[in-house]
Amino acid sequence: MPDPAPFDPGSARDVALYDELPMWSALAGELLLEGVPLAGARRVLDLGCGTGFPLLELAERLGSGAFVAGLDPWAQALSRARARIARWSARAAVVRGNGAAMPFRSGAFDLVVSNLGVNNFDDAPGALRECRRVLAPGGILGLSSNLVGHMREFYAAFERVLAAAGDRDALERLRRHVAHRATIGSLRAGLESAGFRVTAVREREAVLRFANADALFAHHFIRFGFRPAWEEIAGPGLPAALRAELDRVAAAEGALRFTVPLVYLEARHEPADRDPR
Repeated sequence: MPDPAPFDPGSARDVALYDELPMWSALAGELLLEGVPLAGARRVLDLGCGTGFPLLELAERLGSGAFVAGLDPWAQALSRARARIARWSARAAVVRGNGAAMPFRSGAFDLVVSNLGVNNFDDAPGALRECRRVLAPGGILGLSSNLVGHMREFYAAFERVLAAAGDRDALERLRRHVAHRATIGSLRAGLESAGFRVTAVREREAVLRFANADALFAHHFIRFGFRPAWEEIAGPGLPAALRAELDRVAAAEGALRFTVPLVYLEARHEPADRDPR
């Protein structure tokens, strides 16, 4: 069976189906929702809200005493979020904008959350500075992220295949791809540089399992979220040797098992007289 057409972020049809992609955002979103402070949160921002998760979930969990705004540059996703807000009568609204230049007054929020956003910001330092600006003094930023070491079992198999082929250029592309993800240290440093004081760090490992290589590469979210980057490393279609290596691992272990390290960090906006900068 041929692969379906690629996901089109400009297509209303495909964006409507994006709500069927909870696998990735829910892994970190659950960790964020477990940790984020609810007491005293009245003016809340979900930065990088997409089609509305965790924006709507947070609005409903906070109840009628709070209002949650969402910000995202993805216009089609915001249309989907607005339809969901209207359908569920949530105390929420969304705005299109850039995280590094937010269209909100200073001190507008007492809580800002971002689920898996920091890895995708074009200007992460600028976005963190803007988070501090739009938070009232003493306000909280809660963010979740996957970390270096993400799906390490897959990348180890990828490395073995590229090394056996003697493809040094692809190995270097793979190295850069793996290393670009955050560490707890880099996240902490970024928050502190933006004027925050980190107050909580919670880690968790999730696991993704697939029966074999065909199941992995055909999965709709893998095709949307990961396979394009993998093909930039090794070329269109991915090497047959990679499929064979993954199938060898699946046969030996009963399934493909990929570890996803996650973290939730909570940080406080320090008042100006305690600003470390």
